[in-house]
Parts: sequence; structure tokens; C-alpha cells
Amino acid sequence: MWSAPVLVEDRAFSSTVDYGMASDASGNAYISYHSLAKNGTDPAQKVASIGPDGAIRWKTIFYTAPSVSLGNGRVTVASDGFVWGATSVGFDSAIARLDPTTGAMSFTPATYITETSAKQICSGLQPSTDGTVILSTVRYTTTFSNKILRAHKIATDGTRPWAAAGNAVASAGNIQTGNFPDFISDGSGGAYFSWYTTNPLTCRVQHMDSTGAMTFGTDGFAVGTSTTASFGGTTSTLNRTNPSTVRGADGRVYCFFRAYSGSIAGIVWYGIGAQCFNTDGTTAWGTDGVMVEDYLPSSAGSVYDRQVGSAINFGNGIGCSYVDAATAVDNTAMAVRMNSDGTLAWRTTVASNSGVKYRFVSSTAPSNSAVLAWQGGRTIGASDIYCARVDSTGVLGAPAGITGDLNGDGHVNASDLATLLNQWGGPGSADFDQDGAVSASDLATLLNNWTN
Repeated sequence: MWSAPVLVEDRAFSSTVDYGMASDASGNAYISYHSLAKNGTDPAQKVASIGPDGAIRWKTIFYTAPSVSLGNGRVTVASDGFVWGATSVGFDSAIARLDPTTGAMSFTPATYITETSAKQICSGLQPSTDGTVILSTVRYTTTFSNKILRAHKIATDGTRPWAAAGNAVASAGNIQTGNFPDFISDGSGGAYFSWYTTNPLTCRVQHMDSTGAMTFGTDGFAVGTSTTASFGGTTSTLNRTNPSTVRGADGRVYCFFRAYSGSIAGIVWYGIGAQCFNTDGTTAWGTDGVMVEDYLPSSAGSVYDRQVGSAINFGNGIGCSYVDAATAVDNTAMAVRMNSDGTLAWRTTVASNSGVKYRFVSSTAPSNSAVLAWQGGRTIGASDIYCARVDSTGVLGAPAGITGDLNGDGHVNASDLATLLNQWGGPGSADFDQDGAVSASDLATLLNNWTN
């Protein structure tokens, strides 16, 4: 849609910490990231807004202080349209509410979440009801103490109506050091959390309603209960990690995860598993879920690795992307859609070129399809961004449409003409004849297909 990528900011750093992005109903994007304050020295957390035309609408520094470590940038759009940015501040967290038009902060300073003798590190951020938001944090007391998720509700004036230490998502377990799991909205002001614990390595899912009450028990429910895997008469540990969760149109929540064994005859077996939870937390796909790719093959031999990419909504359908790795640098990107009973609807190869593939994200798209994006490279050391569209039947590629319909709304009209004119003279999606520049011949094509 844009003739060239938009530079949001040259941060002038030698490394990047985690950042977040969200969008609103008007097509504006919001990015929360770590940069520098105006003095060019102090760390600062910013939110930038980019319009649908690619223009930078505003940038706001919502937290800055000398000699602090900022990271885990998060951003979301609340039900009233206001934008919220959050960040970790050392072992604490800060969050701010911003005007979507101007970027002005609704209250200053940003709300600071801290706890005496404990850490509260920013992990996830999602909207709730009435303009409020929910921020999750990883809470622990010492380096080797249990790390457990907490949930905080932030009101529009920056106050926190729940307990100062947040509501415990679980009462026991331990989140792996350096892991800061996100969560998803339940569509009614609450949230679904998924994470994996250490000792044992297993995935759990929790539901929290809009009042902050945990409805899946005090510790959430596990995606599977069995703890051992066996092959050829040898038994080993069964591990489940790296969950990715999506809410279905049927109101149930679906969790995809990496399933792998300990060493069996010198081989670690890797698979992709899935579990469906009913609204009361009971498992719909058996006590151990189903295998999207089984970690126990029918004969000796094993893939190098398998990793979950991201859970996906295909319109009313659900599925996931994942990586099937033959070697460390020979990865195939796959996508699947699941039937409601846990059987496989289809499996498709998204990208089979050599090279690594990781950091998957996905978004729903028109016509019950999904768009996937990932980082990777065709050669060792190379790194680029790749995208693919997968429809609800597993077919890759752009949907059939009208030439000239640049925004995909099914019509060729003034908005498409505006896009073409903005790209005039350069490359872009309006270069219908693919001669390298948007010109009069492309304009003629658009006008010949004008529909309203």
C-alpha cells in the first residue's frame, strides 16, 4: 500500500529490546518502543502513531528517567479509542493513557507499578471494558524464587482498582527466567492467559473474568496430564512449552504448543500439540489434547526441531503456523486448520525455501483468511521479513478480486484512486502493468474497472 517502508525512528542503538504494536478501527498503527529522551542521553519509552497513509501522526515519550533499563514495550487500544503504552522499568512497570489524535497523556506522570521486596515486570497488555485495560506482570522476589503472572486493571484516570500487588493468575509454578508471556482478551472485559512452567515443563491456561476473578481454578488448567513419552520400549519425559492461544467464534479457547520428549535412544522427538478448553475450563480434546504433528513417529528417525509459530483465526476457523526443521538452517513454514472435534481439516506448506524462520505473527484478513509474517533468511546470516496469505481452505496467495481494488473492499472507487495518485511515479501496489512505476497506463486500468 505504501511505495516504501516507513522509518518510525532511527534509535541509534546497537541492539533492540522487545516492542509492541496495535491498530485501531481507522487504520492507524501504534508502536511502543525504547529510544532516547530529547536530551539524547536518558532512556525513554515512546509511543508513535502511523496513519494509514504511512505518515507519522505523533510521537509521545510517556516515561523517561536517567540510568534506568526500559524494555518489554506494550501497546493496546482501549474500548473508548484511547491508546495505552506500557514498559518495564528495571524490575518495575509503568503505563500511560494517550489521546489517539494528539498523543497527549491523560494523566502525568505515568502510573508506576512497584512492590516492596518484589519485582513486577511488564508482560502483556489488553483492553477491558469502559476504557480500562489489563496489564500482566511477571512477579517474583528473588532470582531463584517462583515467577508467577499477576494481573492489574488500570482505570482511565490511572488508578488501580484491584490489589496493589495485582491478582495472581496462578498460586504455584514457575515461569522460565526471561519469559514474559502475553495474553488475549476474552471479548467481555476479561482475559485468557497461557504460559509454561518449569519443573515440570508444561503449559497451562487460565481465564480471568472482568472482575478479576480466576475461573479456571487457582492455577489454571494444564493442556495435558501425561508426563512420559515412550518409543521402542524406552520411556522419557514429555515436555510441553511455548503456548500460543486464540479464542474461537464458538467462545472456546484453543492453545497450540510445542511437545517434545527427553532423550530416547539418543534422540529428542519434537511435535506440535493442541488443546481446546470449554468455557468452564474442561478440556474438549481429551486429557492430553491432540497432536498436530506427532512427536512419536512411526519409525526411527526424527526432525531436527519443531516450533509453534502463532495461533491463527481463519474467520470462524482456528489453526496455527509452525516450523518443521530438518536442520538448524533448513526450516519449512507450515499452517494447519483444525476441526471443532480436534481432527485436522488441512495442512499446507507456507514456505519451503532454505533458511531459518522464526518470530511468527498472524492477523485475520478478509474472506475468512489470515496473513502470516515471520523473520528469516534464505542463507545463513541473512534476515528479512516474509509474508503470506492463507485462506480458510489452505490455499496460498492473494484473493481473487477486481484489478484496481487496492484496499480490498470489493469496489474500485475514489479511495483506490487516491492510493494510486500517492504512488505516482514510483513503485507500489498500483503498478498493475508491473513496469516499475505507477503511471498513466495504470490509471487507465483503474478507471476501466471503476465500479462505484
